[in-house]
Formats: sequence, C-alpha cells, structure tokens
Amino acid sequence: MTIPESIKKFITWIQGFDHRILQNEDDVKEKFILPMFHYLCYPEICHREYSLKTYQSETYARNPEIAQIYFATDDVKQQNTDTSLIFVEAIKPYKTKLNDVIEQAKFYSNHFKTLFFIVTNGYEIKVFKRLHYNREELVFDLNIDALRNNDIASKFYHRLNFDLVKNIDKNTVGILTYTKYNLIEKLIIHHPDLQDFLEKCDFEPSITREDYRLVVVKPKVAIACNLPKAFGEGNCQIEFSSILFRGLTIHLNHQDILGQLMTGLHTQPDWGCRRFLNPLDKNNFTVNLGQTTVILSKLEATDLCLCIDEVCQEYQNLIIEFENALETWDFKLVKFSEIRGFILFSVRQELWELMQQFVNEFNYTKGKSEWHLFHRENISIRVSRGIRDHTFIFPKFNSDLSLLPNNKINIIYELNDVILQSIETGKLTLWQQDIGVRGTWTARYTQQWLLEKYIPKVINYYSEKSQLSEAELLAKIINDESDRMLIKEIDHIRDLASYLRDIQSWLHIYVENIAASLLKPYYQAYTNLVRNTDSSITGIDYIFGNLRRVEWKNTPEENYSNSTDWKNLTFKHAIDCLDRQVVRINNSEYENSFKADLITRIFIWIIENGRISFSQAQLSAAKQALIPLWEQSRFEMRYIYPNQ
Repeated sequence: MTIPESIKKFITWIQGFDHRILQNEDDVKEKFILPMFHYLCYPEICHREYSLKTYQSETYARNPEIAQIYFATDDVKQQNTDTSLIFVEAIKPYKTKLNDVIEQAKFYSNHFKTLFFIVTNGYEIKVFKRLHYNREELVFDLNIDALRNNDIASKFYHRLNFDLVKNIDKNTVGILTYTKYNLIEKLIIHHPDLQDFLEKCDFEPSITREDYRLVVVKPKVAIACNLPKAFGEGNCQIEFSSILFRGLTIHLNHQDILGQLMTGLHTQPDWGCRRFLNPLDKNNFTVNLGQTTVILSKLEATDLCLCIDEVCQEYQNLIIEFENALETWDFKLVKFSEIRGFILFSVRQELWELMQQFVNEFNYTKGKSEWHLFHRENISIRVSRGIRDHTFIFPKFNSDLSLLPNNKINIIYELNDVILQSIETGKLTLWQQDIGVRGTWTARYTQQWLLEKYIPKVINYYSEKSQLSEAELLAKIINDESDRMLIKEIDHIRDLASYLRDIQSWLHIYVENIAASLLKPYYQAYTNLVRNTDSSITGIDYIFGNLRRVEWKNTPEENYSNSTDWKNLTFKHAIDCLDRQVVRINNSEYENSFKADLITRIFIWIIENGRISFSQAQLSAAKQALIPLWEQSRFEMRYIYPNQ
C-alpha cells in the first residue's frame, strides 16, 4: 500500500526531530508543537494562543501558561467553543510530574470544549479525547522514540490530522456508543431467551499456570498474562465473551499493567479504588484499558476485576520476590539508555579513576590471584570467577558522556542481561538457589564488598602513587543510603516516624479510595499507641486543624465544627476524634485517601512532638500494623508512581 505524501512528510519530520534542543516551554511550543501541527496539516491561521490566566479558577489561577488552540475554521470571528478542536499545553522539557498539568489541561479543555487535549514536554506526549458521558479517554501515551516507528507515526497521523478531526461532530461524540450500549442492554433484559443464548457464549472459568504464563478465565472475561522475569517486563491480553466485544483483544504492556491495573486489588468495582474503572450509572462502568475504552455492565466489570486480582497479585508477588532475593529495596532504581540498576553509592572522579585502573590491571585473563576478578565490557565492570559471574558494576554518566555534576559518579548495581538470562532460564523457584556469595551477588552484598574490600584494596595498592591520602580518598565516597532501623527492630517510638512519612507521601498522591481492610489495624494500633500522650503537647491547633478536615465530610451531627468551639478542646478530645475514626473505618469498605493522609499527619506530629507513655504490647501492635501498609506504599512508589 502506498503511503500518502502527507504522512511521509510527518514521519520524516518526527524521525529527524531531536528533543535535546528544547530548553524551555517556548522551545517546546516553537520547535515542537507548531511544526508537529504543521505536518498534521493544520493551517497556521486556524491556530490561536490564549493566556490561561484569562480564565482563572481558584484551583488554577496560579498557572498563567500560554495554551495553543486549534480550530476547524480559518475565520477568526468563528473561532469559538463550537469550532475548537484541540487544546495543547506545553510544559518544561524533561518535566515528568504531569498529573497536575493534566488536570489543568482537562479543566481548560472543558472550558474551550475541544475534542482533544494534549500535554507534552517535547519528549513525552499524552493525547486525551474529551467525551460527554464519561471521563476523558487516553488516546496516546508515548514518547518521541516510540513515535519514530512508522506504524505508530501513521496511527498518530490518522487519528489527529486536520481533515479527520475537523469533520468530527463534537455534539454526538461519546453519545452514540453509550446510547447503542444502553439499547442493547435493554433489549437483552426484556428478552430472557436472548439472555439465555448469550450466557451460553460465556467462557468456562479456569486458572492455568505454566512457568511465567498465567491465564485466568471468568465467565465474562479472560486474561492471558506473560509474567515479568527477573526485573523484566510482562504483558497481557484481555478478551470478553460478550457478543458486543466479539473479536476485540486488548493488549496491555508492562507500564499499562502497573499504571492502570495494580491499584485497588481485591476491591469491588463501585468502591472507587481502581483507577481504570469509572461508574457511568448504577449498573454500568466506563473501563479504560491501555488506549481502549469500553462500557461494561456491573457483572462484566466484576469478572474483569476478579481476573485482574489473580493476575496482578501474582505479577506484584514476582516483582517483590526478585527485589527481596537480590536485596535491592534500599537502593534507588534507575533506568537510562539500555541500563537498569540500583545506585549503591557515589564516588568522586579521582577515586573512580583508581578503581578503573585496578580493574584493567587485574583483568581475570592476566593472572590467577584472588584479585584477578575483573573484566571490562564497554563501560561495565564484570566481577567474575571463571564462568561464574558475581555482579556487574556500571558508572552513571549523563547523556553526553561527561561526568555528573561536581564530578560525582554513581556506582550502579547493574541488572546485566548475562545474569538476568541465567535467572530467566531457571524454573520459578530454582533460580533463587544461584543467589549468594559463590553465585550471583545481591545488591547489598555487592555494596559491602565494594566498600569493605575492593575500595580499601584499591586505595592501599595505589597509596604510594596517588597524590591523595587514604583519608581523602575515603572521604570522597558518598553513601546516601538510609541507615534507619528495620521496622521489626524498632524499640524507640520516634523511629516509627520516618516510615509513617513514607506512607503519608504515598497517600498524598494516591487519587483513588483505599480498601478499608488495609487501614483498619493501622488506625486502631496507632490511636492506641498515642493514647497516653502528655496533654501539654505543642501544636494542638495543628492536630485539630487536620481532624476538622477529616470530619468535615461526615454527617453534621458528628461534625465538631458545627457544635463545638475547637479552640477550647484538649488532647483528650483529639483521642475521642481518633477513636471515632477507628469506629468509622471498621464499619467501612473503603477509605478516602485524603482522610488517611490527614490522619497519618496527626500520628506523625504526636509521635515527633509528644511525651507518650506506651506499653511494649502497644508498640508491637503498631509495628505489626505498619509493615503491610508500608510495604504496599514502597511497592507503589517504586513501580506505580515513579515520577511523582
């Protein structure tokens, strides 16, 4: 099939575009957005700029950015909400915290009533379709590297070119699908024979597992998942038994699974805990899976959730299993170019040069001493004895291969393909037998070996040749790793605060509701722990300020703000409020993350500022309740919210 010339020009432009030339928002607009819409065939006269400060709200008035609007007509007098097509907001290059920007773009897109809104930093591009009866649909979520693919670029052009978009009837978009679905649903409900016929098309429920292949089938939904191997990436395919979706297969990649499906496991569809589900009405849900949006009945949504629970729980377990086995949790995960790994510590240039020199001199092909362990593979350092690879070390340089700021070089525990392939070829449980001092080293052991054996050996070996003393070289090691105690080993109540801060940071960005089962023991244990706090604690206004915000959305008769002078309340009243929250959560199926955030802030304040009398049993219960919640927050902050 011959590719139209307009698409060829778009592909040629995007493949030649270098996002590294972008320095600020103006560059993103002038060098990326305007050229892109030129090659999407939008006439320049159909483009206008608007200062967002002109359309202020309490939420967004502080952001006076310039937005780009594209219209269906070149008649300036007719460029209004009826003819608006696309709203585009440019943000700073390399800025990755997009949630607030997306919410702002959605707000203004609704104001201008555009068909699409786009948020881009010149590298990442998120394209949303604005719909009438359900939330916006994420049409494209990609970056420049992906867009250089001919097929993806063609799909992008076909979906967003001027001739196609200007002919969309914005007054009916989104309505037809919903109307059609409702008509079919009513037809099925009023014709029992048809219902019986359709039920015969249901899948036969089953769960099958073979190595890293998991297939979960419920009557209405089937998910076949390739589970992740050794920090690799999995994927899945979703199919429906409904005659409405016959032939539809939804493909989700690793990021889709983590970003859309992983939150709210083991919760009901109508609890508001799952980010891919939105209630359309009492019996139907809008479901966003990857770049596909479907409308499902409550029964179909329930089966989908049950399948996702099985798949994602195992998906999460495998990721946690690899991190536990390789002892990587305490180190920052980094990805750049083709490298994945964990930052163990940092050194300055002088020490790194000595480390490299030692590696070259003690290559394992040059001798058989106990220190002939090394081999250079490009920039990576391979630590090995014969055919047994222990670990790979990689120095973190920036994109132009110059040293990092202040000549600091991060030492990376590299997830090298050589080691990963040996793990991947093993069975599900047998691969762990290779982890250890004589086999594949963990990140923890690698760090200790480098700091306690290798670097001292390097310094001692070159002590006479180096212009720097041993103390000066050791001072150039920068170890950012936290030295806090493990939760189970904590004996002092204030040592809990750092873990509570981790949970609070997670709750602060968590936009969905949370299953109450995860919070019930937490609320109870920490209310009991701080119950006997000296009444002279400072910051009582801060405590009641947060409690007032927690109780604001409760019923008026429970709301202190309607019946009591908050200024005259004591710490005893604060405990009474917390006790009410314990009763409330014990009678709830889910909790608002904002309330959980506020209550956690209260616990942190009391622990850090109060004189608390507590028993060993209360402390033990608090630690036990903290572990599952903190581990969940740790996983999600690592894998679901990596850019927050």
